[in-house]
Amino acid sequence: MRTLSSIFLPVQRVMIFVDNNPCDGANIVVPVMKRKNILTALGFAISIVMLYFSLKGINAGEIYETLSKANPRLAFVPLLFIALSIILSSFKWQKVSGGNIKFNSTFTSLIIGLFVNNVLPARIGEIARGYVLSKKEGVSFTYALSTVFVDRIFDLVGLLLITVLFLPKHSLPARVSQAIYILVGLLALCIMLVIIFSRERFANTISAKLHNIQKPFFAKLAKRIMEVQENLKRIQSPFNIVLFIVIAFLQWLSMSTALYFVLLTLGIHIKFVYAPFICALLNMGLTVPSSPGYIGVYQFLLVYLLSIFDVPKYEGFAASILFHAMWYIPYNILGFLLLLKEHVKIGELRGLKK
Repeated sequence: MRTLSSIFLPVQRVMIFVDNNPCDGANIVVPVMKRKNILTALGFAISIVMLYFSLKGINAGEIYETLSKANPRLAFVPLLFIALSIILSSFKWQKVSGGNIKFNSTFTSLIIGLFVNNVLPARIGEIARGYVLSKKEGVSFTYALSTVFVDRIFDLVGLLLITVLFLPKHSLPARVSQAIYILVGLLALCIMLVIIFSRERFANTISAKLHNIQKPFFAKLAKRIMEVQENLKRIQSPFNIVLFIVIAFLQWLSMSTALYFVLLTLGIHIKFVYAPFICALLNMGLTVPSSPGYIGVYQFLLVYLLSIFDVPKYEGFAASILFHAMWYIPYNILGFLLLLKEHVKIGELRGLKK
């Protein structure tokens, strides 16, 4: 499952990967790798702690009993909506990429990226997406990665839009309410940034000022800004922007519907309008560092969000296991098969971190 953090991290990582200057790379790689190792260790620690608190006070028998009540007639329905979400996401990315980029290429690259996020630390799945797309379509890696970045901006806008439109009418915990106000401001900021960076004159000005700092990091950042601007300039028509936001909205709504049917499968009943709200906050909450596959963090967040709507903790944990498995297992199986089909080696993907 893609998260908010993956929108911003790839740009920072790729600044070293695509650098052609070995001297600059030598000066930067060591401290960056140390930082990534620290973040990886921190992610595993956070996952363990959150998994502990997710299970605290729950009887294992209650979880088993809830899972055993699953309705087999509904069990495959969530998979259909998860598949629809992936199809919509691949279609959106294809249109964002423009040119002659094929749907098959974006679909394959997306699934491999999701697989990488699930099995490798440091969340390099978005970089892997760009890498595989560049290999399949013969475009530059930097161009492919910039399309990923723009695509993820629209994903974020879609999530924030769902949060606002499906905001529950009854009172929410104070911390959740405060977070929502921040998210609304973030939505406005994202839309403003899309508009601003689609203007070539503004992007040129920012890029020139960064170049004047005369530091390798800022020079590379300036280059990335111009690459993103080229993508935004190409799609800046109001129709395209609205289209991509609508597709992102439908993509996350489909994933929310999958969550709703997972709950129904387990005999957990909440109003449908709560499911998109829960799903949106769940995905944005996954920015927290964690182990590969978001294990622990995923359970903690979903248990907490369901508890807001009076779902008992043991039922929430059972739902988190089933919903997590519904996308985690298919993504990994299909991602691994596509990795073999495309002759992409894990070693290549690990190299993207350096």
